[in-house]
Amino acid sequence: MATICPFKGIYYNKEMFSGLEEVIAPPYDVVDEKERDAIVQKSPYNVFSLELPSKEPCKGQAPDKYQCAANLFHNWLSQGVLLQDKSSGIYPYDIEYQSGGKTRVRKGFICLVRADDWEKRTVLPHERTFAKVTQDRFLLRSATKAQFSQIFMIYRHRPEVTETLEGAEKDVLFQVKDPKGAIHTLSRISDKGVLEGLKGYFDSMQLYIADGHHRYTTAIRYRKEMEAKYGLGPDAPYNYTMAYLVDAEDPGLIVLPTHRLLNLPEGMGEDEVRQRLSRYFTINSIDLSESAGVVEQADTFEDVTASTCSQGISVMLGKSRKPFILCPKEEAKRELMEGVGHRELADLDVVVLEELVFKRALGIDPEGLEAGKDIFFVADSQKALEGLGSHQILFFMHPTKVEQVLSVADAGLCMPHKSTFFYPKILTGMVISKEDF
Repeated sequence: MATICPFKGIYYNKEMFSGLEEVIAPPYDVVDEKERDAIVQKSPYNVFSLELPSKEPCKGQAPDKYQCAANLFHNWLSQGVLLQDKSSGIYPYDIEYQSGGKTRVRKGFICLVRADDWEKRTVLPHERTFAKVTQDRFLLRSATKAQFSQIFMIYRHRPEVTETLEGAEKDVLFQVKDPKGAIHTLSRISDKGVLEGLKGYFDSMQLYIADGHHRYTTAIRYRKEMEAKYGLGPDAPYNYTMAYLVDAEDPGLIVLPTHRLLNLPEGMGEDEVRQRLSRYFTINSIDLSESAGVVEQADTFEDVTASTCSQGISVMLGKSRKPFILCPKEEAKRELMEGVGHRELADLDVVVLEELVFKRALGIDPEGLEAGKDIFFVADSQKALEGLGSHQILFFMHPTKVEQVLSVADAGLCMPHKSTFFYPKILTGMVISKEDF
């Protein structure tokens, strides 16, 4: 099954900075170009100069942005901006955050994971990937021979793993507070007995990708191409990818919904939308006070949807701004099951949305929708409401359950794009992996 191993981690020299917040960054795929530039301006040593590089810092001394990142990385190591451990370890990474008025802590650890082919089923996906994104990540890793962020993976609960991690001696390296107030703590475990014990447990376990499908796809391609070029065998560093592992039953592991804002097709009005939806759904109106603000509306949607029907989807049309809930009719549920062929998929709200709402009711091919133009994905319910335009329709989604992610992956299936939003996100630059070969 899964092969994990420790590594000699690289992290920022905290003695050189007033606070590591200026050099650590969010995941690369949650920021746009403007946000990236604003983050890099915090410090010339911000990790986005490596993770989302440009040619500018190298002032003509690099042929492209990827080689520029490689040059900066090696310079920072030689200057002591980045420090590398002299012995191998794994890196516990805990996040303390607020959710639903409660303080939660998600516990995980960072290690290397062998990038086995999908067919081996040691690492299981739940989403599809896009070639354009994987090409960018491949060129960056090929140039730098390093990884500046982790793939987020989960594993089914095994008591021995929890007991080993909780009982191990840890050296706390540093803490970082992100813009939302979450506290990220990185530690280190170097005890060889603990490391060997964990490796042995995971030899009989599978891993599931939570976030980072593109990076894992890149890791497989990278492994194959480096092996063809260097031929160093199964223990070579290029066979492994850096990952953040979390127990699927960890109480701090939560998944948030990702809501959808859809631009209505040309010529389709609200009356037609309702008429089309009524073929497949019972439409239940939601009573909202006319004076209710965005926060109250968002809270009402989340509460009412969950109590109305098991797969209900709250909807608001932009022009009238009158909300209602869609509850699938029994005949529509049977049609959905026949169409997708798997109970693991038919039970997902996002599949109900794509198959019954988009394809059948509205006649829209979800694969043809362009993000940021035809459809917008918004995790924050208040921002979704604020962004609703007059010729748009807003769909409030339930969060996908962690067990649903595992079941879909076990069945060898894939969920629609943006089915999950694991929260909070792990930060980029907490610890870096460098390949020496």
